[in-house]
Amino acid sequence: MTLPEGFRFADPFWLYLLYFLPAAFLAAFFISRAKHATLNLGNPKLVSYSSTIFSAQWIPAFLRLLVLVLCLIAAARPQEGKKRIEEKRPLTDLFVALDVSGSMVTNDLKPNRITVAKQLLAQFLDKVQDVRVGLTIFARISFTQCPLTTDLGIVKQLLANVEPAPHSIKLDGTAIGDGLVACLSRLQAGSGKDGEKKENLGPSFLSKLLKEDKSQEEVPADSQAIILLTDGSNNAGAVDPLTAARIAISRGIKIYAVGMGAKERVPALAEYSDGHIGPFVDPRTGQLAMSDPVDMGLLREVARITGGKAYAATDNKTFQSVLDDIARLEKKNVTVTSHWEYNELSAYFLLAAFILLALDIILETTVLRTLP
Repeated sequence: MTLPEGFRFADPFWLYLLYFLPAAFLAAFFISRAKHATLNLGNPKLVSYSSTIFSAQWIPAFLRLLVLVLCLIAAARPQEGKKRIEEKRPLTDLFVALDVSGSMVTNDLKPNRITVAKQLLAQFLDKVQDVRVGLTIFARISFTQCPLTTDLGIVKQLLANVEPAPHSIKLDGTAIGDGLVACLSRLQAGSGKDGEKKENLGPSFLSKLLKEDKSQEEVPADSQAIILLTDGSNNAGAVDPLTAARIAISRGIKIYAVGMGAKERVPALAEYSDGHIGPFVDPRTGQLAMSDPVDMGLLREVARITGGKAYAATDNKTFQSVLDDIARLEKKNVTVTSHWEYNELSAYFLLAAFILLALDIILETTVLRTLP
């Protein structure tokens, strides 16, 4: 017999004894009937059936048979269950290091580099799943805009408020190494204190990162990564980007480095005091200043050291494909496990057996009472 889905017997051995009960019942009944000649007292209708196959003498024996059947079923531990499906989704920690130096207003990406970076990063956050994301911005110094969080809506909101220097950060420049170390410190801690924005980039913190810490739990491979977006070369800061990369690989952290902008020099733009953005004239020479292209050699070496990848995002379409590729690389397979959770039903069968046993006793002492 096929049992309904979700129903089972934990100890089905006891059910084999049910095959012997009918023979045992008949043997016990006829032995008892041969030993005792009884006169039924009580209900006249029951007495009238005493000589037929439906004799009232069968009732106690039948009730006891049912009691035994129910007890054997209870001993077999009937169970009813529901299938539970669990999904184990390993969280990936992604920290975005976004360059907000003044050159990010350059319009070789349309409408400009910083706007494209913000728009495409927001779309990137809509595509990634099962991640915690943090955001650090950097120019000459770095700030953590958002510590690691699974609330990607908050990250997108803070990202939308980012502006290039001198707004988000007063001091212009490009401190790539400091920006990476700021991300590494947040990844190491797991989360930051509310309201704390400025990173401690002094020698004590750097030595702590470089020193092998036996007490720290080893970070699982491929579980943490930094997405670096910059449009220039490292020209400021206390930490060399290659040193930051070596710290990252010691922690099992990959760096995906994205260089934004054209491969050749382009006219530099600047935001003036009245708010408009226009060509930047070098006050020393009186000539139009040119913006140097991103140092892709540096970014490739940073990525190579950490086992990540380097990309050149020279236009909007390429930038989009770069972030799509990073989202694919950081996509984790979900491990799905299922199991059954069962409820014991033995108590219900024992309760029914108890009720039938009580009924047998009541009948034996009332309507089916016999004289010796």
